Amino acid sequence: MGAVEDFPVLTREGIASNRLPYAPFHVEEDLNALAGDDLNFTFHMAAAEGVFPGKTGIYTVCLNTLTERDGECVYNVYVNDERVGLFQQNPPTNEFIAPATLQWTGVEIPENAKIRVESTNGSNLQRHEGNFFEYARGRWTGVIFIPEEGIENPSNKNQKIGIFEKIEGVGSERIPFQARYDQVEEAYYLSVAGENTGSNDKSSGYLWKTVEGDFTLETLLTPIGFNNNRDRQAGLIIRPSSEPEAPYVGCAVQGNGSVYLKYRKDSGSETEKILFAVTEAEMIQLEKKGNTFTISAAKFGEDYERRSVELSGFSGVLKVGFYVASNSSGLREIARFSRLRFFEDLTGKVKD
Repeated sequence: MGAVEDFPVLTREGIASNRLPYAPFHVEEDLNALAGDDLNFTFHMAAAEGVFPGKTGIYTVCLNTLTERDGECVYNVYVNDERVGLFQQNPPTNEFIAPATLQWTGVEIPENAKIRVESTNGSNLQRHEGNFFEYARGRWTGVIFIPEEGIENPSNKNQKIGIFEKIEGVGSERIPFQARYDQVEEAYYLSVAGENTGSNDKSSGYLWKTVEGDFTLETLLTPIGFNNNRDRQAGLIIRPSSEPEAPYVGCAVQGNGSVYLKYRKDSGSETEKILFAVTEAEMIQLEKKGNTFTISAAKFGEDYERRSVELSGFSGVLKVGFYVASNSSGLREIARFSRLRFFEDLTGKVKD
């Protein structure tokens, strides 16, 4: 559900959970977001309501927000006036309107439920403006609902998602891999889970398109709900086939924050790794130029750190795209990929 498209702006009556009267949201068209009134209603909470468009079920709820340097705004989400969670807070940032996602799992939502999102205006009292401080507006762009059970395995379908051609899962059939594209946000969501059947039982999911020749794929990666576990990871990958032991080159951002260039030279050989100094990278890039593969990684707004490897055997039609992988925890891991840029033949033309 898009904030602007699916949540009519209203001023809710009564007192919010922070014990102040509700204030109005307004539309910020350039950001496709709803935001509070930081001038007239500082520290107040605004609310907007929409109707759930899905079927009755258990969902992971992801609220997509925009962080602000002026303050770490807090958000509430309700289903039919019952709270999903109160006072989920945006992370601190040095960037203006960098995307961040807040998550709640195991949420039961009936058909046609009323979904309410609330956010506060506030200040961290760190950025001066005139005689006082700047205030954040509690901006948010939408809510994503990812089914947790009772769904058909989408990896059996050859369906086009955004610029990609196919979604493909390896591992759990009970908790199948899912991928979806949000047209409003221009963001991709990938979700996978293990089965709890053994220490080496892992599940992974891929969203890929075919490509020939040189290319560059770049994205902003936002892990959602990843625990501090190196076996939970997401990133970019290129491979000649979907065989589990096929050669590949990829960028892996792990649950513990470590970033690697990972590759397998030949079918069935051991995976090799090159560690980056940067941790918890957000902007990641994979470039193929002849037999040279370059992985770039950085925090949002910072300069790229780069690692390269020379490999033969990656010619003809290749599969390139996003992936997410989970260990045997049985918990669903979700990654959001946004700000996609894809160039083929390095001509500078963005491919559709």
